[in-house]
Amino acid sequence: MEINHVPTSKHKTQRDMLLELTAISGEYPADNLHLITTTESYGKKVITTLTGDKLIKIIYKSGLRGYKLAPRGKRKLLEENPARFEDYLVGEVETNRVKTIHTRRLRLHAMAQVYTLLYKAGVEIFKDIKPDIFNHTSAVSSSQPYNGPSAHGTPGGLTQTIGNLTQLSAGYQITTPCFYSSREFRRGDGEAAKPNTIRGSRAAGALLTPTNVYAVYNTGNTHVRWGDKVEQRLRAEIQSNICRRLFPNQYSGIEVSGILMGASMDSLWNYLDVKAKQQAGYHFIYSSYKSFYFITNDSYGETQLRLLIDDSKGMEVRKTLMTKLYPPDIKHSIEHDALTEDGTPVLFCYLLDMPRLIRFRNGLELQGKVGKFIAFDFQKEVLCRFLGKEVDYVELNYEKFVMRFF
Repeated sequence: MEINHVPTSKHKTQRDMLLELTAISGEYPADNLHLITTTESYGKKVITTLTGDKLIKIIYKSGLRGYKLAPRGKRKLLEENPARFEDYLVGEVETNRVKTIHTRRLRLHAMAQVYTLLYKAGVEIFKDIKPDIFNHTSAVSSSQPYNGPSAHGTPGGLTQTIGNLTQLSAGYQITTPCFYSSREFRRGDGEAAKPNTIRGSRAAGALLTPTNVYAVYNTGNTHVRWGDKVEQRLRAEIQSNICRRLFPNQYSGIEVSGILMGASMDSLWNYLDVKAKQQAGYHFIYSSYKSFYFITNDSYGETQLRLLIDDSKGMEVRKTLMTKLYPPDIKHSIEHDALTEDGTPVLFCYLLDMPRLIRFRNGLELQGKVGKFIAFDFQKEVLCRFLGKEVDYVELNYEKFVMRFF
């Protein structure tokens, strides 16, 4: 599988990708352009072409540069695919308003970063492709083709397939990873949309895979002060309405996890620093989700996302790492994924689950033990700083990893 391959969305040129991501984001950050275009020079060429064709316009204010759709760009997208863009480009919706306040523009940029990374990892983000789970009257957008009855029978039988949904006798099933933004939560007209409950949450939305549900956050370079109760309510709402009500068969017994995007590994240090223990951010990271993964807004984060949404690939990686290790001991008092021959606990950190990382370090410190951790080379500096000199580091070369598994 190629690292930039999107398996279920139609292939797009980099020019079209930028237009579409700008449309659903409201404004696209200039400093995120390198994740769409192959080279910096080609990125400049794309922007020159789009501005010359009067499809986008450049916004620069208070040191923040971004791109917005020009009227001609909006008309082009609405004519080509109204089902995909009407909710974003028509009326007084947030993505169609002129934004001048700095903090509001930053929120649009943060959303664009989330959309870009998810899209590149193979997640469905466009409403005409993914199931319309917040609409009681339709399981999917009206523009989605019905693929006909499955081998199990007619629509009145056991199952049928519609877009990325499989309809079971007691509900629907997500078969392709899909992302639903916080705006879609609020816009929904069904019981699953709870605007009062999620108001104030810093979550960008929810990522649904065939086996897991994640609340997705993006803090960029900032050190966010979290509202614990607000985020707890969001998690409870996702658990109640998405896991139990909309998908009772698929997500029964599944606990919602979290994904936190940051600009770099230095952003993670803001939450792991010992001084941060007394701050709201530390408590939220440690206690709100059983699993809370940190990824970076770059190609590294894209690879980590691919592992999170692809269980078979994740199991392949884990099986490879276990070849020279022993299985974990459920009775062991320290958090771990494997054991060495002499019983040293080993934690896998290539998917950086922050609560587990914290419990691993705390367990080693409390019992005066030594441990090992396996992580990518780009994670080394921050993790070594956090875990201390007594914990051995086993390096995963990122470039070789991508060649081997992707």
